[in-house]
Amino acid sequence: MIARDTQEFEVIKAVRAVIPLEESTLDVYMLPAGDKRLGIEGVGIALGYTERWFYDSTNKKSKWLEGLKGTGFKGTQQSLEIIPHDDRSPSIFRTISIRDFIKLVTYEAIIRKNIKAIILLASFAEIGLEKVIEDVFAGRSIEFLLEKIVHYSQWTYEDLEQVLTENRADVKALYPWGESIQFNEAPHSLI
Repeated sequence: MIARDTQEFEVIKAVRAVIPLEESTLDVYMLPAGDKRLGIEGVGIALGYTERWFYDSTNKKSKWLEGLKGTGFKGTQQSLEIIPHDDRSPSIFRTISIRDFIKLVTYEAIIRKNIKAIILLASFAEIGLEKVIEDVFAGRSIEFLLEKIVHYSQWTYEDLEQVLTENRADVKALYPWGESIQFNEAPHSLI
């Protein structure tokens, strides 16, 4: 299970926006200090699951969660209060950080071969690359790119292979008649 910290019980006022996707949306929030977060309900739907998928998946012990945590995923949720512009009462939304969202989507794409996660990663990568190229031509620093590369290169081949081995064992335990199932090997590089 993901350890909850005091942020779970603090409610912070934030501004909400929506990113439309092909079949769903991602709720995004900006906090007063400028930090940005994503709503957990939309994350599950964007990956092809239910609104409760994130909450349910991170609140029970599993090899999937242990593998995800092995990537540095923290899963710290923060409650945000959104005050509508009309007379409706404020709403509370549960959120995760951008970094945890990226780790979750990457893990879903690599380990579960989730096509929705793969499409999200490719889309965000293309948009991000365009921003980096614009920054280079504008003479702005792109040192942040090296920081991200260093952070994500901490996923070693051995870590990935361990998770895949555990997943194979789970499948064989669930389907003992499929002893002859052949699994694809892990990719040689994650970047």
